[in-house]
Order: sequence, then C-alpha cells, then structure tokens
Amino acid sequence: MRFFDVVTRSQAVRLPSDRQRCYVLGLPARNYLNFVSNSSLGDDDEPEWMLDFAKRESRRVITERMKELEERLEKTRKEEEKLKIASEGFEGPRKRQKFSTPSACRDEQMEDQFALEDYDSEREEDTFPRKGLDSSTSDLSSRTLELLERFKGQVPTIKSAGEDHRDEDVKIFYCSRTHSQLTQFASELRRVTMPSSMPEEINVNPTRDQELTERVKHVTLGSRKNLCINPRVSTLENATAINERCLDLQQAGTTPQQKCPFLPSKEDEVQVLQFRDHALATVKDIEDMGKLGKEIGICPYYASRSVVKHSEIVTLPYPLLLQRSAREALDISIKGHIVIIDEAHNLMDAVSNIHSVTVTLSQLETSIAQLTTYACKFKTRLKGKNRSYIAQIIRLLNSIFQHLRSILENEKASEGAVLPSSLMSGKGVDQINPYKLSRYLQESKLARKVDGYVDFSKNKTERQTSEDRTTPVLFHIHGFLLALMNPSAEGRLFYTKSQSEIHLKYMLLDPTNQFREIVEDARAVILAGGTMSPVRMTDYMNHLFSYVPADRLRTFSYGHVIPPENLIAHTLVRGVQGSEFDFTYDARDSEKTILDLGRTVATLCHVIPDGVVAFFPSYDYLDRVLSIWKKPTPGEQRRTIYDLIGTKKAMFAESRDMTLTTEELLQTYANTIDSGKGACLLSVVGGKLSEGINFSDKLGRGVLIVGLPFPNIRSAVWRAKIEHVEQKAYRQTLGTEANRQSTAKAAGRDYYENSCMRAVNQCIGRAIRHREDYAAIVLIDRRYDKPAVQAKLPAWIKQSMAGSDIRRPAGSAIQSLSQFFKGKRAG
Repeated sequence: MRFFDVVTRSQAVRLPSDRQRCYVLGLPARNYLNFVSNSSLGDDDEPEWMLDFAKRESRRVITERMKELEERLEKTRKEEEKLKIASEGFEGPRKRQKFSTPSACRDEQMEDQFALEDYDSEREEDTFPRKGLDSSTSDLSSRTLELLERFKGQVPTIKSAGEDHRDEDVKIFYCSRTHSQLTQFASELRRVTMPSSMPEEINVNPTRDQELTERVKHVTLGSRKNLCINPRVSTLENATAINERCLDLQQAGTTPQQKCPFLPSKEDEVQVLQFRDHALATVKDIEDMGKLGKEIGICPYYASRSVVKHSEIVTLPYPLLLQRSAREALDISIKGHIVIIDEAHNLMDAVSNIHSVTVTLSQLETSIAQLTTYACKFKTRLKGKNRSYIAQIIRLLNSIFQHLRSILENEKASEGAVLPSSLMSGKGVDQINPYKLSRYLQESKLARKVDGYVDFSKNKTERQTSEDRTTPVLFHIHGFLLALMNPSAEGRLFYTKSQSEIHLKYMLLDPTNQFREIVEDARAVILAGGTMSPVRMTDYMNHLFSYVPADRLRTFSYGHVIPPENLIAHTLVRGVQGSEFDFTYDARDSEKTILDLGRTVATLCHVIPDGVVAFFPSYDYLDRVLSIWKKPTPGEQRRTIYDLIGTKKAMFAESRDMTLTTEELLQTYANTIDSGKGACLLSVVGGKLSEGINFSDKLGRGVLIVGLPFPNIRSAVWRAKIEHVEQKAYRQTLGTEANRQSTAKAAGRDYYENSCMRAVNQCIGRAIRHREDYAAIVLIDRRYDKPAVQAKLPAWIKQSMAGSDIRRPAGSAIQSLSQFFKGKRAG
C-alpha cells in the first residue's frame, strides 16, 4: 500500500461493545489497524468480529479518501488539457495583477525598520509549548481521554479533523545535481503508469463497477531563485540577494504596499488548494511549477510546501537536500523516508562545497565600512548587547583584514594554509566568546538589517554596480564568520593570491559527518551514478560510510546498455612518429612530444568520423599545446600542426575566457558536424564540457584523453586533503607502528589516484549515450597501459580494451580504429 490515511474525528470508527464504547481519533490507517489488532482496549481481549469490523471500516475510509483525491486530480488534469488547447487566449494571472516593477518602492521605507531589537544573550526560555492533547479533545469522555493518555507515545500525535497525515507516508526524495537533470527525470516519470496501491478485493462503491486508478504524485522543489515570480525580487539574479529581499518583504514592519503580493496567506486557502491539485494532477518540472504559480497568482516557492505531504516522489537539487538549513527552510524532513541521490559520483565534492565558503579582502573592507556606518547611524538606539557585539564583529573583521593584507604584501607563495588563531590575533579579539557571537549573528539578523539599510541609503540617482545591486556583502561575510566561530574538525583555512586581491577560503575536507545525519534519519539511502565503479565505490566505503556496519551496505554494478562490439578502447603509448607519450608534470612540456601528439590527433581525426572530443589535463596545458600547434613547422611549407588537423575536421577549443557561451560553442560544433565536415573539440578535464554534456551519436564518435589529470599535489589544499585521509586511516588501523604508517600512506595515495581516475571516467562517459550508440575511446599516455591504472577504469571500458604493443608506434591502433568504423558504416 502506497498511502496512509487517517481516521479523523468527523469520521471516527465507533466500536460497539457491551463493556465499553471507544473513539479512536487521528491515527494513521496502518497504525490504527495495528492499534486495534495488537492492543488491549480494556482489561479483556476484544471479540474477533469487532477487530474485523474495525479493519474493514478503516480500509473503507482510506479508499474513500483516495477516491475523492483521485477524482479531484482527474478533474484538474482535464482542466489543464483544455487550458493547453486554449493557451493562446490566456490572459495572465487569475489573482493580483502586480507584475510591473514599482519605480520607487524602496524609497518609501523608513529607516526605523533597520534598527536592531534589544538583544540579551543571557536570556533563557522559561516556558515551552505544551505538547499534548489539544482543544479538539475537550468534549471527549474521561474514559476516551484516559485511553488516549494510556497509549501516548505509542501512537502519533493527534491532529485536528481537517488536517492531513500524508507526512507519515513513506516518500522518495530524488536528488540530482541540476534542475535540468531533474527535468529529464520528470520527463521519464510521465511515461510510467503505476498500478493501484489498494487491494483488489476492496470495492470503493459496490454499485459501481469502476476500477480505482492512481497517478504518480510528484512535486519538484526549488530555491527562490528558481521559483520567485515577484519581479521586484527575481530580477536580482543572485540567490543570496533574492533570499534576503524575499525575507525583507515579510518583515513585520513592512507596509502592506511593500509586502509581496504573491505570498500565501490565510485568505488564499482556495488558491493554495488549487495550486496543490494542479501540481499533483500531472508530473511537473521546475519551469511548470513557476508557470503554475504565475497562472494562479501565488508564490510557487511557498505554495509547493503544501504539496509535499501529498506527494510520493519529491525531486530537488543537491543544495536543498544536503544542507540542514535548506531542509529546515523548506520545512521538509527525510526521517523515515527514502533518499535517492543521482549523479552520486559528485556527492562528496558537493557536500564539501556546500559547507565551504570564500571571502575576499575587498569584501572584508566593504563589510567593515558598512558596519561602521550602520553603528554610527544607529548609535543612539544601540543598547547594551547590540553595541557590544557589533564592536566585537568590527574588531574581528579588522583582525582578519589585517592578517590577509600582511599575507598579500609579505608572503611570496601564491597559496597556503591559514591558522584560525592567526586570523583572531588582533587587539581585543581574544576576549570574544565564539559561541555567543555565533548565536548573536544567527538570532539578531544583523546582516539583514545592515544590508537592507545600505541598500536603502544609496542615493536614488546613483547608478549601482552589479555587485552592489545583487550581492549583500555582509550576509556573505556572516556565513564565513559562522564557519569560523564553529569550525568543523575536518575544516581548514586556505588563502590564494591573485594580483591585488586575496581570497580566504574555509574548506570542508571530509563530508562524512555532514552527510551522516541524512544516513541516520532516512529509511534508506540509494546512491546512483554511471561512473561510480570501481573508483567511487572504494571512496564511499573508506571515507563517506566508514562508520556504517558492512552488513548495512549493499552495492550493485550493472553493465552498459550497449553491446561490447559498439565500443573500442585503445591506449596509445607512442605517437605516429615514435615519441613516447609521457604527460607527467615534469615531462609533458617537451615540444617534440607535443608535435607528435598533434600529428597523432590529426591521424585519429582522419579515421574517426564526425565529431571527436579531446580532453586535456588543464587549461594551462591546453594553451601550451595550442601555442606549439599554431607555430609553423620546419619543412612543412609554413603549415602548422593546427592547420593539419583542420584539414580533417573543423577545430574548436574551450578556454577560460571564451567569447562564446558554452551553449553557443556546442551549437556551432553540432552545426558543423551536421553539415558533413566533421569537427574536433578541444576541452579540459573538469571544465565546462567534461560533465553533464551529452556527446551522443555523431557529436562524439571519438573521445581522446590526453594524459592523466592528477590534481596539483604541491598545492596547500591537496596536501591538507591527503594529510587528513592519512591521519584518519592511521587512527582506524590496528597493529604495529610500521603497519599503521604503511596503511595510512596507501590510503592517501589511493585517494589521490581515485580523484584523477574519477575525472577520467566522467570524460569517457560523455560518449555512448544510448543503446544504439557507438564510439572509440583513446587513452593517450604510457601510464594508461599499467594494470593498476586500468583497474580503476569501468568494467564496460576494460572489456572493450584492445591489446597494445608498447614497442610499436600508433599505427596498429590507427588500423584497428579504421576497421572498427568501417564495420559500423557497413552495418
């Protein structure tokens, strides 16, 4: 059974008995049946006929409720079909036609609203809300109240008659990296027809021979940035600014004219119900939810919350699921539910990035100036604790600013680690209580008040820069200070210098504890991805789930949808002119090797039809290769290697500062291939084209991987990551000191290699996107011929790996590829 329902007060099940009469209210259907089956409602056991009656009656109530909801949704679905047909005649929102941007709405606000309320950090809550029976039970008999009190804690909290209990249904929370991937999932979900969850023997209405049908109940959740329909807010185009502006418009002191006209209120219950029915009537993606909110005239960000408890499948992007504060903002709980995380090869990095934050020297300087201005403006209204804490924050920011400036002026290294104690070495900072300051930052809403006042106080005629208009600087600093006040044991601080600017980053090195609460709350956690085995599986076992007992972990690995003959993979140890392909950091700048690489790529482009995508280790190395390829070659009549490749295929290259957008580059690349000429796209591992892009069919008949993209092990960040992994492995290993050190070193090395091969596997996965697709994979580096490296490739690649002879040039591989594609064209 997919659904739970409730026996409410208005539809209470009355259990006739000579010994007692009892009303059981507000219990979920399954819990109710267990309640009446397994509990003693009196001193003696109830007759069997009474229990059978209770079960039948409860099922009848559940089915009637389901039928009522399904009929509503079917009616709504038919309405949507009619609206779709008549969409050209649609006139706009059905409510509150307020989509024009007011010209001077912010100027009408008064300065008073930016003043802080009195704050007392020592206060304690003396009273707490009393949890127990509510007023709706006041007219129950003393015997019933005694019975309910007796089973208090064994059954869910009683709710009012009109309130739903759908939150107790087991839901699926489906999470992926981007909304575009969630849209693809929604598209597939529309094609699925689910059988009814109700037992066949239950008749909804004995006089009607009509089968009860159910539709998949799905809702997609998004951030305010994705769902806001208020042009005064959505046009800010910055998630932080949109969030803060939305909350500003809901403040108690905001005038009715300034409040958001689309925010649901008690008067909008009809619109909220209408939104819910339309959201559930058909499977909708994030764009559909935004359009629905505009049509009804109600905020889809807030209205979608009413849909969650009625849904079976909830889709949402990584940040909304992986961060506790985001889940709390959406008022969702995953306790007892199923969590599916797609594209899970990104999971560890995603959790770390979400809990990391970067600030710059200029941002710190701006925030100090804003806070000082605010403190001077409201100095007569800042009393006691407010004045003290603002002074502490200014001192702390000054301390961080001075230390970063000294690094910028004196430190020669372009990056390095920073100790928290160094940031807090300024005058008077040692007297700050981190716990109390953190609590003040969260409870006082200081950042919101200051950012709001700064925005308000700007001259109306002054043209604001994009950053001023969209980025609340102090709110960003606020996030960094919280991380600094409550540092994780797995977190580290790093700086990076670039010309006159310096960036300070708090980075989470180990996401285990941040993801642990999801694992412990959820009924089940399913991680799914196309390139997780074998590299990611090892990382998960050793790092993300190291605390989980082995008997609670299950792994499943499936082959590719294509037959093995649709893929051929080669390792190239030598080029067409015999140069050994050694792209290690110390050897890869050899001009001879790069020239031979160019001639080899030109030959590969000759035998591989249509589109070829080549991935390089970094932007810097790609720039180095292109600079040599574009130089005239002696004895070639001034023709360059770049021109040589261009005679076979049109050349395109990704760069950090492209004049074209990624979409424009891909479209031009695709159009060139469609014209019949063929094209070669030079890209970067970890770049914009290495993940989330489908080079299916003609767009990716060949994928070339040049070198192994190992991270810079000399960087401060990677030294810290490997050190953390080694220390963790050392603590978990038993045995002699030598054995513990050896195991720790092996763990660090494996983690480092896995990071490289995970990136390689992602690039390889850009081709072969469906069952009939076919392609060639060419791994260009002598190290790819090593068994230890090949062991970290997916099984579907290894089974199609052609043998190689390291003593021979690339000729044999070229011939093999030519025969492969001739066979595909003939087929």
